[in-house]
Amino acid sequence: MDYTKSQQAVLDTHHTNLLVSASAGSGKTRVLVDRVINMILDHESIDHLLIVTFTRAAAKEMKDRIESALKQQINQVDAEERRYLTRQLALLPVAAISTMDAFCQQIVERYYYLINLDPVFRILGDASESALLKEEVWDDVREDLYANDEDGKFQELVTNFSSDRSDDGLTTVVDDVFRFMGAKPDPDDWLAHLGDNYAVDQDLMTAPIVKTRLLPIIQDKLASAKSELTAAKRLAADEQVDQVVTYMDSLLAQLDELHSDATSWDAFRAQVEAFDWGRLPSIRKTNEAYDGYQLVKDQVASHKKAAKEDQLDEILSFMPQDEIVTIATMHHSEQIVRQLATVVQTFSDAYAKEKRRRHVLEFSDVEHFALQILEAQTDEAKAVRQQLQTDYHEIMVDEYQDTNELQEAIVTSLAQDDPGNLFMVGDIKQSIYRFRLAEPQLFLTKFQRYQADPTAGKEITLAENFRSMANVDNFTNLIFTQIMDEKLGQISYSGSAKLVYGASYPTSLPNAASLLIYETEAPTEKAPGDVPDKDAGQVTVVAQQIAELMHDQTTIWDRRAQAMRPLTYQDIAIIAPTKTNNLEIQDQFGRLGIPVQINDAQSYFKTTEIQIMMSLLQLIDNPYQDIPLAAVLRSPIVGLNENELAFLRITDKTDDYFSALQHFLINYEADYAGQAYADSLQPKVAHFIEQLTTFQTIARKQPLATLIWQIYQQTGFLDYVAGMPAGVQRQANLHALYERAADYERNGFKGLFQFVRFIERMQNNDQDLAEAAAETTDNAVQVMTIHGSKGLEFPVVFLLDTSRNFNMQDTTERALLNNQLGIGIDDFQPDTRLVVPSIPKMVIKETTKQESLAEEMRKLYVALTRAEQRLYIVGACKQQADLLKTWQAAAQDQQLVLNPTLRGKTHNYLDWIGMSLVRHPKFQATDAQPLQALADDPTDFDITFITPDRLTEMAAYQKPITGSTWLTDLKEQLKTTDFASVDVDQIDQVLDMQYGFEPEMRTTAYQSVSEIKRLFEDPDMLQLGQYNPQWQQSHGNRFVTSDFKQPAFLQTVTAPTSAEVGTATHLVLQELSLTQPITLAAIDQQIQTLVADQVMAEPIAAQIDREHVLRLFDTELGQAIVAHGTRTQRETPFSLLLPAHQVFEDLHDEQAKILIHGIIDGYFEDEDGITLFDYKTDHVAPGESGIAKIKDRYSGQLNLYAQALSDMTGKPVVRKYLFLLATGEAVAM
Repeated sequence: MDYTKSQQAVLDTHHTNLLVSASAGSGKTRVLVDRVINMILDHESIDHLLIVTFTRAAAKEMKDRIESALKQQINQVDAEERRYLTRQLALLPVAAISTMDAFCQQIVERYYYLINLDPVFRILGDASESALLKEEVWDDVREDLYANDEDGKFQELVTNFSSDRSDDGLTTVVDDVFRFMGAKPDPDDWLAHLGDNYAVDQDLMTAPIVKTRLLPIIQDKLASAKSELTAAKRLAADEQVDQVVTYMDSLLAQLDELHSDATSWDAFRAQVEAFDWGRLPSIRKTNEAYDGYQLVKDQVASHKKAAKEDQLDEILSFMPQDEIVTIATMHHSEQIVRQLATVVQTFSDAYAKEKRRRHVLEFSDVEHFALQILEAQTDEAKAVRQQLQTDYHEIMVDEYQDTNELQEAIVTSLAQDDPGNLFMVGDIKQSIYRFRLAEPQLFLTKFQRYQADPTAGKEITLAENFRSMANVDNFTNLIFTQIMDEKLGQISYSGSAKLVYGASYPTSLPNAASLLIYETEAPTEKAPGDVPDKDAGQVTVVAQQIAELMHDQTTIWDRRAQAMRPLTYQDIAIIAPTKTNNLEIQDQFGRLGIPVQINDAQSYFKTTEIQIMMSLLQLIDNPYQDIPLAAVLRSPIVGLNENELAFLRITDKTDDYFSALQHFLINYEADYAGQAYADSLQPKVAHFIEQLTTFQTIARKQPLATLIWQIYQQTGFLDYVAGMPAGVQRQANLHALYERAADYERNGFKGLFQFVRFIERMQNNDQDLAEAAAETTDNAVQVMTIHGSKGLEFPVVFLLDTSRNFNMQDTTERALLNNQLGIGIDDFQPDTRLVVPSIPKMVIKETTKQESLAEEMRKLYVALTRAEQRLYIVGACKQQADLLKTWQAAAQDQQLVLNPTLRGKTHNYLDWIGMSLVRHPKFQATDAQPLQALADDPTDFDITFITPDRLTEMAAYQKPITGSTWLTDLKEQLKTTDFASVDVDQIDQVLDMQYGFEPEMRTTAYQSVSEIKRLFEDPDMLQLGQYNPQWQQSHGNRFVTSDFKQPAFLQTVTAPTSAEVGTATHLVLQELSLTQPITLAAIDQQIQTLVADQVMAEPIAAQIDREHVLRLFDTELGQAIVAHGTRTQRETPFSLLLPAHQVFEDLHDEQAKILIHGIIDGYFEDEDGITLFDYKTDHVAPGESGIAKIKDRYSGQLNLYAQALSDMTGKPVVRKYLFLLATGEAVAM
């Protein structure tokens, strides 16, 4: 087997600590396995190696590879060596190849007695189980702290972190600090020193937090400001604009003075405040420098703005108060932090005590106990540690960049000092688990130390990428050489850090990286409500690109077979920063017939079936909750429609909704019996109340899991969801709810109320669980997050949602935590009620921002390097010109690595990528001059901007799931096939047979008038108008409103659509009082009432045109409506039974009838008959043709309304009007 020089060095280096920096695709796992095999062949027994992996899957893969390699070797050696290798195979199942958690558990189970630990324990299950236990313990601790708060210290702590309404803020801080200390080797010691950074004397400038942390940040910002002003001066000098050069010189001189005067807090602060920015000189047209100034004016102003707002103003934000006040703030903050540490310690001790009582441990407990065993100082413990150090001749740590401080301490305690026996492999560029408290600085420190001092250890870099085509390497290098360095990225992306092409692909394969950018506000012919938002648009772009790849029968290179083969769905991965678009992907791909597998969806509580079940459980606990009650009544469990819900509400408008149900049942015989509508509704409501009462009885007497199973049995809901789309997954989710309820009670928690409250708290904290495992499709597009993609590779990769802003929530919390700096808090000053950030808070915020951006860079690196052959980068913008203007800012920078300020201000991956591409010679979208350092760069890429109209054009590749053409396709296939012995004419005759009542088969007995009206075009053709048979052919004669409002968890926050605004306007017209004058004030008051009652959303309310509503009532018809006052009927529901052929002319059965349901906007009666009116929000084209078109469109609908009203009242409809909200006109029909 051939190895690169670096790989061979890894295999050959022993008897020293070795750090292997393995870039993406460099064959890290193969080299690690081959190193193990070589050691075994050199008679280093497998049971003398400790191999620590990051996941159980990685440990299993490692064992499988070692087993396979040993079996190959057995067939190539003599008999004696074969016996030895057979022995190694026998030892492999019990070899120390595992995760850190599993290894520590073995240590604890074997040596528990060294620390007097009870050996009878179990590991807590999923996160929800430990969260329940922590919540219970914290409730007890908090109650005790309130009860014994004689000096008011605890209340002061609560006030500092929480609002006036609850103490949830403190709860969050305590939980964060407790979680953070769990990754420390000595958590109690770390906690005891938590307030040390707040200790200051009378000179702030000598305080460690200021001297070693804050001042370097300030100096960096001064340097960045100088860099910005120097760049502005250079631009002005190049164009010989002397006035601007002189102006910049004056600013630079002031900056130099600031650099030299950082010895006194107040003096330095005053000097920054007094910095005289003056005004950027203006140049008259008559001045010879005018033309040159116009070329650079915007760029110069941009540099000045960056120097002022991003640098000096930021420095002032670090120094909001004078020295005396700042010192006082620090002293008060120190007291708060030390009190917080005491509270966290109290909670930690109580939690540990409760876990001991229950004989349970968390994984972090196991690691801490393992470290205690390894560091114990008794003679017996020292002997154990020495024996373990002797037993393990080499300790191998995979994914070392994701190790935390506690795990590092465990590994170090087992390692030998001289010679070193640590083998660590990883890649700091792929350290993306900061949220798990991974500490990449551990890797970086060793990397730098081993390079500087080879006697401490050796560092070897594996740079060759054997996974990807050359252009993937080139594209990745192009981006990261410009955005990643020590200042913002923690490591310089240069030299050996860059990817080197190591794979072998045919040169003829397409290799350009493609940027697909969806423009949300590009000019379009679509109606506003029909334009997909940025999320839906991006998903559509990806879906259609995949459909195109499959439609074109794309082929890829199979590296194993060393041959071309057709692309399959499982070759494609969609990788995204978050799981936000998973439901959108599932929906759109399902409609296109593209199989998709969403990994670790983490959307359990958002699924419809679980939301319905949780609403029902909430009702069983407390039925007087309107929203859960409405959800259950509307769900398949009860099955009421909107009109039935409204009817129940009307029966008792003043009380809660459950009381309205009871009122209806109690008063049914007296007030409602005999009414057809009420008679059909009463059994449903009575059955629901009966079931609810039964469930409440079960909840009081039986375990929670029994209650859930009884709900499934008695409602049939478990069977019902099986018939829904993704039915197998939905059933699995419901089974999982039953299992989780059983686990909840097995762990000692009781009661429906506590279970519901716990789930609600998880949802309020944006926590979710993975959907239950169900059947999967092997050949499916894989969807995953960047974190989930780590370690994987795919021939085709779509990096989705690159325009999503980075999540910088870590910098906005009331308390910030940092591995080196501890905690930073805001100081609440009760006298002034001001909240002032402490110096540690500001330092940690700045540090956290840098660390977060560095990790985002590493996540982007991981995402790009998953691709083997084709890489698509998908994002969105408002308009192309705006995006290019943002990227253009990078073109001014002539250094290879982009300006740190510019990189630091970037909020998403797409802008980092675009700013890197805009300086490339192949970039054609702007007039920017390419960067000289990139003149010979071979990277190939293309950029496509996709408008909403372009999405429609791309739809040709869509393959929706449909059966509408299979008969025609089969017939044509039979016609073109040579069946010598078959009578093709007879087959044709059979296939051409038309069933006499086929239209009736496609016609439902229930129709919605609001949908039927879409078919009518010419009212002269039939009594009710002529329908469009083309629509009917594809959908059948079923015209009902089937688009229910999306549930909240599927909605995307966008501007209100025209349909939403139209519905809201209808609502205003429905509710507006006709017994008082109609004025703008009255209209506005009605809208505000609807918003206050949460019937209408504020953004929609703001879009209602009050003037148009008022104008309606200025018409003759409007005055008549007001004159009739309470006699004007509005929003009147109706049902109309009509002969079917009167609507559908192709139906042959003249006895068939259909039921049409609708709601009439309004009518009133006078001596002549009935006047009918209907509101319309449609856009009306100018001129009489526009009015005529509207009249044609709705004539059929109003004819149905008129017939319904005549049948209901026995009176003729003598006048019909359309109220056109867009123009304020009343049009007679």
